[in-house]
Amino acid sequence: MGAVVRLLLVAVVVATAWAFRGRLGDVGGALAIAGWAGVALMALYHPLAIGLCGLACSALMAGGKPMTFILARWVRDGVGELASFLPLAGEVAGARLLVCGGIRPATAGALTVVDVTAEVLAQFLFSLAGVSLWLIRHPTGEVIHWALLGIGLSIPVLAAFVLVQRSSVMRFLETLPARLLPKVWQAPDAENGIHAGITALWADHRRVSCAVLLHLAAWTVSAGEGWLALKLLGHPLPLADVLALECIIFAIRSGAFFVPAALGVQEGGYLLLGAALGLPPEVALAVSLLKRGRAIILGVPALATWQLLEGRPRRAKKGAELGCRDNRALTD
Repeated sequence: MGAVVRLLLVAVVVATAWAFRGRLGDVGGALAIAGWAGVALMALYHPLAIGLCGLACSALMAGGKPMTFILARWVRDGVGELASFLPLAGEVAGARLLVCGGIRPATAGALTVVDVTAEVLAQFLFSLAGVSLWLIRHPTGEVIHWALLGIGLSIPVLAAFVLVQRSSVMRFLETLPARLLPKVWQAPDAENGIHAGITALWADHRRVSCAVLLHLAAWTVSAGEGWLALKLLGHPLPLADVLALECIIFAIRSGAFFVPAALGVQEGGYLLLGAALGLPPEVALAVSLLKRGRAIILGVPALATWQLLEGRPRRAKKGAELGCRDNRALTD
C-alpha cells in the first residue's frame, strides 16, 4: 500500500511539473539574480548540515573521531547525489570511509544501518512539525491531505524497519551470502558481525536519542537552505512557511527514493508547493536548481576524496610488496 501511495505521489508531482512546463517564465533570469556567488554561498552553508549528520553518527560510537564521521558523511552525500543510479551507493561509500578511518567493517556497517534509521526517525519528527506548521498557516488545499496520508502510512514501514534490525531476520540476511556461496563467502562470527553490532548500538538508548536529536537539528539547518535560496532569488518567505515547505519536499524526496537523485520529482514538488505559497513557477524551479548546483559543487570533490582514500591502502600494500622484493634482491 505504501509503495502505491508513493507512486501516486510521484505521479502527481511529475504531472504538476509537466503542467507548468509552458508557464515557467524566465528561470534563467531568476537564477541570474542569485548568480554563481549565490550557489557558492549555499555550498558554504550546507556543510553545517553535513557536520551535524557526521556528529550524529559519531554519537553512536564511544571513542570515535568526529572528523572521521564528518568526512564519511560528506562522501556519503556526494556519492548519493552524483551516483544515485546505484542503490545505496552513498551508504556503501560512507561505510567504506569509516573503514579507512580505522573502524572494523562489521562495526562500520552496523553504524551505517543505525545512523540511517536515526536519520529517518528524525525526518519523521521533522515532517510532523512541518505538516503541523502548514496546517496552521494553510489549513486548506490538497497538499495537507497528501502529507498526512504519507505520514500515516510511513509509521508501520518505519516500525517494521526498526524491528527487523533488532530481530533474527537481520542475522539471517547477514549470513545469507555464505549459505548461497559457501566456497567463496565466509559467514561472519555471531558475536562480531553486523547484527551483533546493531543490537549493541540499539541497547544504548542515550546515544541513539542523541543521534536522533542531532539529525533533527541537521534537518532544520537544511530547511534553512531553502530560506537562503529564496532570499538570494529576491522572493523571501516567512521562516515558518519555508520550514513547512522544505519538510514536505524532504518527505517527497524520501518517498521517491527509487528515482535517481529525485530528478524531476524535487522540481515538481517545488512547483506544486511553491504555487500554494504564491511563488512564481520560475522562482520555485530556481530554488531546486540552486540546490542541484550546490550538490555538484560539494559532490565532485567528495567523489575524488573517496577515490583518493580508497586507493591509499592499496598503494601502501603495493609499496610494501616492492620493498620486500628490493630487500630480497639485495640479500640475494
